[in-house]
Amino acid sequence: MTAPAIRFVIFAAPRTGSNLLCSLLGAHPDILCHHGLFNPAGVHAARGWPRGPLGDAAERDRDPVAFLERVWSAAGDARAVGFKMNLGENDAASTALLRDASVRKLLLRRRNRVRTFVSEEIAARTGVWESYDPPIQVGLPVIRVAIGDLVRHADRNAAYYAGLESTLIATGQDWLEIDYEALSNPGELRRVLAWLDVGSRAPLAPASSKRAPDDLGAVVANFEELAAALADTPFAAELFERDLPNLRSPLLLS
Repeated sequence: MTAPAIRFVIFAAPRTGSNLLCSLLGAHPDILCHHGLFNPAGVHAARGWPRGPLGDAAERDRDPVAFLERVWSAAGDARAVGFKMNLGENDAASTALLRDASVRKLLLRRRNRVRTFVSEEIAARTGVWESYDPPIQVGLPVIRVAIGDLVRHADRNAAYYAGLESTLIATGQDWLEIDYEALSNPGELRRVLAWLDVGSRAPLAPASSKRAPDDLGAVVANFEELAAALADTPFAAELFERDLPNLRSPLLLS
């Protein structure tokens, strides 16, 4: 008798690399990794996967728990099945997932709060939240960053993760922490695959394409002013930290 698929969910704030992680996991032959199944804009199933078995967004929102059961039961031959859940998405589904100890939790963060904020601002202005091969050819706007907005954004994300951890601790559950900045590290990806009880022999080919530039000054109009204002704060170093490179080649894990 075939063992039931491992169930997992990736909890993440927006612009913290969840599309990249989903595409990497989805490249594994034993993993069915959907994207934002509870995205307000629609049911974002795994790329190339038929959406019929899950139903549409209206069906999903009428009964989120029944929708989750359809997700788990439609794993096919996969050894692990999961998806990402972003901050602010369906409260009923988030609560059900958090309290279900049979679902393995991955908490994905992006250490660089400045880049997270800038990336979310650009995505909101352009309407481009995902980019795959071939990459979407939409120009990047130049934005001004207000310090108050940056701090509120960082505080919002910190409160989100603290709330997740509080619930998991209160219910006696373990979880796996992942940093966006480490997603090019084969050792980090092996750790994720071990958490999901799947092997790490197959190379993982990223399907998503990065849009943000390495140099924040290219998209932040008041970069020098911002650097001066943040000089004595914990944000200062984040303005100049190198970002994760655009991953274009399969990552060899063995």
